[in-house]
Amino acid sequence: MIRACYICVMQWLPNLLTISNAFFGCLSLIFIHNYNLDLITILITASLLCDLFDGYLARKIGSDGEIGKHLDSLADMISFGVVPGAIITKIAYSLGSPIFFLGFFITLGSLYRLAKFNAEKSNGNYFTGLPTPANSLMILGIAWAIQEYNLFQNISNDQPLINSMFSILFIVTITLSVYVMNSSLQIMSFKWIPKHKEQLISRIIYAIISVILLIIFKATAFTLIIPLLVLFSLIERKLFKSKNYEIPSRN
Repeated sequence: MIRACYICVMQWLPNLLTISNAFFGCLSLIFIHNYNLDLITILITASLLCDLFDGYLARKIGSDGEIGKHLDSLADMISFGVVPGAIITKIAYSLGSPIFFLGFFITLGSLYRLAKFNAEKSNGNYFTGLPTPANSLMILGIAWAIQEYNLFQNISNDQPLINSMFSILFIVTITLSVYVMNSSLQIMSFKWIPKHKEQLISRIIYAIISVILLIIFKATAFTLIIPLLVLFSLIERKLFKSKNYEIPSRN
């Protein structure tokens, strides 16, 4: 009886972690209203940890099925689709931007990216397009940069905000975010350990740079870490492909 209960709990644990991911995402939305960036960061981190370990645990105990796959995407849609869209929209709304609603294009882009992810086969070695959790970290980093460095706080009331530097950054951020998530770029996954020494070294260098940036800039560092992830992925793909290294790709 105890063994049967243990097996049942272990089989449901990955799904429980996935649901917890969605729960923390829902809580984030409450604190976005009051723009408590510290709590938002904690909750997004909690969602990321749940998202990281649910898949790992499901593969370990052999309970990764269709329900878990779709549940994971639905949870990610809340935590890494709705939440980053709400964050960037809240920033624009707080600054009085008349185009604040465009922030939810990030949510729509995430929705399309997750639908594509479910429809395609994956080997886990590379992601096609930037994963929604990584995109959320980049948006979180931008939010911290605006707050920590008091960006756009001295906007003149006489200057139409739609013509301001904020609007340019706002539109560029949304456009790049949606494009990179839904592009055909092969983004390296750290769930896979490269076979070739050069590839492993490049990933170690990226990890070291990321840690240094986090130490110096804290959460703001994600505005650099995520673009660097894309850059290192492009370099790895081009450099090692030219050396005839076998680089797995999604089918």
